Amino acid sequence: MHSDNEEPINAMAKNRFLSALDSNKNKVGSVVFGKDNKKGKSSNNYSRIGQEALHEPIYLEFPTETNYETRDLVYTTTSIQELSDLVSYSNAIVQYEPTPTNSDYFIDVPVENVISSLNPLVEEAKQYLYAKGFTNQDVQNMLVQEGGTELDLIPFVMSLTQVEANQSVSFNYSSFFVNSASARKIEANDYVACAAIAIGADILWALSTSSASTWSIPLMTRAFGAVAKRVLGPIGVAIAVVSFGTCLAAATQD
Repeated sequence: MHSDNEEPINAMAKNRFLSALDSNKNKVGSVVFGKDNKKGKSSNNYSRIGQEALHEPIYLEFPTETNYETRDLVYTTTSIQELSDLVSYSNAIVQYEPTPTNSDYFIDVPVENVISSLNPLVEEAKQYLYAKGFTNQDVQNMLVQEGGTELDLIPFVMSLTQVEANQSVSFNYSSFFVNSASARKIEANDYVACAAIAIGADILWALSTSSASTWSIPLMTRAFGAVAKRVLGPIGVAIAVVSFGTCLAAATQD
């Protein structure tokens, strides 16, 4: 149970995180891609190290009914923001391995640049958890126990702040977190738009009906497993950051 004196600390940490999320989303969204996503050029699953940052390919699995005009937008997609927009527009799934149906629709992503743009949010996410009673060792133990990475802390805290903000109104979040195509199931190594909403539903289930003031470290650690199992990777986390506000607005529309 948190004391009354801890509430201003919690509020400050939450506001700092949300402020950092808002101020960094443009930086994350502006990370530009390589030049290898050309129509008709197949990509192997590789990492390229040279004078540029480390690059890795990601692949878009479009719904079967998607027309070729929409599919071809991948070849003019040049940044995380544009990728987020395309995923949201087309309901495509970002995948990390080539298949017969996605290998023509790939993008060469500078992963190190993506991670660098996300690092400030990792630190703010940690500060939020510290305000909830975690120590740095608790955070590290949680990452090991649940098989997650520090980047996973970002969507975890994004979802916690939304659960916390709405618990004063109601414990029924099913309509908030699950909204038709906006929260389709995410398979391992897949990422769809609005994953933060789907993650939020899992976190809510893990937290049960506990109020924010009674969230314990073991309870939040188990809830973190809902994020770790998603295997978002740096690119999925980046999409979540730039699309978070849009996803929440869409999910709460009647």
